Order: sequence, then C-alpha cells, then structure tokens
Amino acid sequence: MVGSIGELLLAMAFVVMLIGLLRWTFGQGPQGALPDEHGDVGLLETVAVVPTREAADLLVAKLARERVRVTVSRGEEGWRLLAFPGDADDARLVLRST
Repeated sequence: MVGSIGELLLAMAFVVMLIGLLRWTFGQGPQGALPDEHGDVGLLETVAVVPTREAADLLVAKLARERVRVTVSRGEEGWRLLAFPGDADDARLVLRST
C-alpha cells in the first residue's frame, strides 16, 4: 500500500512538472501576425479601410451577397477588410461598384 501511494505521488509530481514545462515553453500563445508596410497580414490582403465597425459590417454583408469572403481587423487607421489573394481582386471589384 505504501509503495503504491509513493508511485502515485511520483506520477502526479511528474505530470505537474510536465505541465509547468509545457506552459513555460508554449505559454505565450499566438501573438497574431503584424501587418507589413502595405497593411497586409500574412496571406491576407487589405481590400478596404473604413473608419467604423458599422461601415465594415455593411461592406462585409455586401461582399457576402456576392459570395466574396473577407474578414475584418482593427488597425491604426480604422477597420480593415482583409481577403485571401484569390478573393482580393473580386472584393475590390465589388467594392468599386458601391
């Protein structure tokens, strides 16, 4: 009985140590991509910048009706609509017709 309690405590200590090591190694989590000089983030390209979230939501809804996928990101200059390169030209075309 004493041996099994000692083994259990040793196993628990090992798990706690492993959790601590993993948290220390990977604890920061993803920090997100930073925009480059053109405002692009990773694979995404900026297709429009608007001053308010409401304006961004209206444009996203319009693009969704045309089946163009975009995402919204808050930037220093306002709300940015971002699209993958394959959708960026279509998004710009739809937005120009606004």
